[in-house]
Amino acid sequence: MLVKSGVTDSNLYFIENGITRSIFHKDGVDTTTWFSMEGDITFGMYSVYHNKPSVESVETLTDCTLYAIPIDKLNLLYEEHIEIANWGRIVHQDVNRLLSHHFVERIQMNPYERYQCFLRHYPGLINRIKLKYVAEFLGISIYTLSRIRREIR
Repeated sequence: MLVKSGVTDSNLYFIENGITRSIFHKDGVDTTTWFSMEGDITFGMYSVYHNKPSVESVETLTDCTLYAIPIDKLNLLYEEHIEIANWGRIVHQDVNRLLSHHFVERIQMNPYERYQCFLRHYPGLINRIKLKYVAEFLGISIYTLSRIRREIR
């Protein structure tokens, strides 16, 4: 477990190799809310942005090579180097765009369309992680995911 729900972790993690998933825990049920992999960053949003305990956990799904930087040190880099600040802004804008699209997809698209979007956004990931995590992320049952995958073959 990289970031634990209920704990303040003020690090941003850069992923050189491997895959992580963000998980929301509610009433004993885990729901995958995001995947991060090579070239991505991951962190506990409440911890990094508000210095409060994270509401989500982040766990590694594979062996990972990660680099951690405390948010206060990253903020100093932002203040001292405009190119790093611009990079941070672009990364956060892209993630916000993806989160927004994912939210709309869950509301407006049927399970088959959501799966197609997942395959486009995360090429090759389906073969690297457990299918139950994909089903959770798409808001469908593992049985529906299996049926969709059979139909595509």
